[in-house]
Amino acid sequence: MASLLDVPEDRFRLVPMGLADPESFGQREGGRADGLTVGYLARICPHKGFHILVDAFLRLRAMPGTERARLHVAGWLGRSDRAFFEQQRRKLAAAGAIEAFEHVEVPDRESKIRFLHGLDLLSVPTVYREPKGIYALEALAAGVPVVLPAHGAFPELLEATGGGRLFEPGVPERLAGVLHELLVDPGARARLAEEGRDRVRERFDAVTMARRTLDVWRQYARPAQDA
Repeated sequence: MASLLDVPEDRFRLVPMGLADPESFGQREGGRADGLTVGYLARICPHKGFHILVDAFLRLRAMPGTERARLHVAGWLGRSDRAFFEQQRRKLAAAGAIEAFEHVEVPDRESKIRFLHGLDLLSVPTVYREPKGIYALEALAAGVPVVLPAHGAFPELLEATGGGRLFEPGVPERLAGVLHELLVDPGARARLAEEGRDRVRERFDAVTMARRTLDVWRQYARPAQDA
């Protein structure tokens, strides 16, 4: 935002996002036994990079140890993006990977949590510089490590949570490489999951966000008697 608005960084006060109840995302007991499920939880559209994840997924299935990887996807699919979605499905079918793909409806909080608990990694490879990425916090709260592009809010988010890895934005080969590295290393995934979950629950709750917002207001708002 400092770059976009051409405002010095020292003029900003940062209040990290907070989830209403991070602990309610529960304790993930693991995806499937083979630990090869990659997930996507965001609007299904080009801006969120769904096509980049599909391309990376197809490369991932050609790598040793991840030939049976699966891709589970959830998120709003608008009418204007349905042709794009079907194009990606055809790409998966042409590569013989359609049976490893699942589009899941998550109409409420409970179904979203169930969806997250069935994943081993989550990736939303946005093509634009994502300013929020609350889906990453939700995944981490559920104990699911994330793999995200190194732009927008993501580098700061992963530095603060320690719950995932970054990759070069817009490059499916790079994304596939990081996904493969983590999918074949359950120990690394477990460490990222634990650290990410703990930090989100400690620092990224709505009460903390509200308190820090109030602190900022108090720095600049004059008491009524001084107005």
